[in-house]
Amino acid sequence: MTGMSEPPPSAPTPPDAAGRPRRPDASMSLLVDLSTDALDPGYAAAAARRDERGDPRPRPRWALVTLTVAAATLVIVVAAVQTRASAPAAAKSRSALIAAVNRQSATVDRLERSVAELTTEQAALRDATLASTTAGVSLSRRIAAAELALGSLPVTGPGLRVTLADATTPGANGRVLDRQLQDVVNALWTAGAEAIAVNGQRLTAQSAIRQAGDAVLVDFRPLVSPYVITAVGEPVDMETRFGASRAAARMRGYTQLYDLRFDYSRASRLTLPAAPDATLRYARPAPAPSPRGRS
Repeated sequence: MTGMSEPPPSAPTPPDAAGRPRRPDASMSLLVDLSTDALDPGYAAAAARRDERGDPRPRPRWALVTLTVAAATLVIVVAAVQTRASAPAAAKSRSALIAAVNRQSATVDRLERSVAELTTEQAALRDATLASTTAGVSLSRRIAAAELALGSLPVTGPGLRVTLADATTPGANGRVLDRQLQDVVNALWTAGAEAIAVNGQRLTAQSAIRQAGDAVLVDFRPLVSPYVITAVGEPVDMETRFGASRAAARMRGYTQLYDLRFDYSRASRLTLPAAPDATLRYARPAPAPSPRGRS
């Protein structure tokens, strides 16, 4: 059995350009080269010549950073001072705008009450005039039925009061939506309601209940929870039919799922205001065809 021969001695590694012995893996590792010669030789030579001439060194980078931060701080401070100076003017303008809106709203409400009073007086005078004849009495009844459907006059009588409200339990996110109000209102109409109002807003055939963000609009007027729906009609029959409706069953389910409030009860006397003046649209007969088009 022959013995293993020893490997021949490796040849010495030639030195590099600076006279330092070259690492055996220097030609195989770029990372080693970068860590060993991190400073550019040309830059090192230029720095040495500058030191020999006594030239001042370039301004450190931290000085530029300091100037930049100081300038940015100055801009922020100036902006804050200007914003604070203009805040009283903005608050004053906002207060003036709110006051103007409140004044106009009060004026509109006052005019609407005046219109309702005058309309009621006019209807009483008309009925008194028509009561003198049998045909007049019949016409007065037809007009009263039309006014009830149109909502042009206030209504007083027994009926049903329905309340819907958002969840009040901490952590509950239940909110009453427009479609839930629509379901309840439609169920009340079906149950025999003669007139309905939501938070004092009288509903007519042209009324709309819509959602706008977190607000519910009835005829483009924002309402807030709780939503009290008053319906004038025969209370016992209306309560029975409404309680058995699908809308009432859904609302009972919502109270369990979302902690909404839903309850209803009979009322011996309810007063519903008149609706705003409706925009009437009239049909016109189609024009007769031109005789030129006939063969």
